[in-house]
Amino acid sequence: MSTHNDASRTTTIPKVSITVYGGKRQQVGESAKRLIGISDDEYYGTWINLGIMRRLGFLFEGGVESAGGLGEIICMFAVLIIVLAMFTLWNIAVVFLVVAVLTLLSGGAAMKFIRAVYIIAPLSNLDKSQVDEFVAEQVSLGRFVRIEGSSKDMNILTQKISAATLTFRTGIQFALVVASVFLVIQVIYFLMMNHWLSGLNPATQTLEIQVLTYFGLLFLFGVILMDVGVFMRSRSAKRLKV
Repeated sequence: MSTHNDASRTTTIPKVSITVYGGKRQQVGESAKRLIGISDDEYYGTWINLGIMRRLGFLFEGGVESAGGLGEIICMFAVLIIVLAMFTLWNIAVVFLVVAVLTLLSGGAAMKFIRAVYIIAPLSNLDKSQVDEFVAEQVSLGRFVRIEGSSKDMNILTQKISAATLTFRTGIQFALVVASVFLVIQVIYFLMMNHWLSGLNPATQTLEIQVLTYFGLLFLFGVILMDVGVFMRSRSAKRLKV
């Protein structure tokens, strides 16, 4: 039984080999089919972070499989609704706001993180020179490309582009984590102290300013990491034109 469940989950959540940020599904898909020969069912696009989709998928699938009676199923759906509500709140309060700020601080590059196309064809089945050509074309169109598997067999420029995208993505994800933790702390702090953590309350001003400074520095680190990735990708794109 466990073997069947594992196989089902593997089918439901295929391993990603190449991620393209900033391109429409149809445009990236047509390029991928033309250059690396993948089929229609070997790529898909989404506006939502793949990792979050995976976790929500596991929650739903695991809950349905483990639920026994009607009461347990109702409880499972209640939990699912709560999680989805929190996820929606997180998207509105954190993701959109943070990405909007990061977009201003990256010259518009961070907005490309929202839209991604995932190619699930195994790298071992793809011609490396064709992958290099595909990556070069996507970067020339202003997109970010990450080789999720080992890229050591690709050319040096493809490896640098992949590393730049990883740095760019990590910076944004780090900033999102910092903002998410800060939101949780803000809510808890408000429930305990009956005022927001703003540094404006004379009684707790020193502590609040310290906390705000720490979170500000952590967020700044994410911004710097993101901008380094943007700079690295820009340099690689210029080399393509030489």
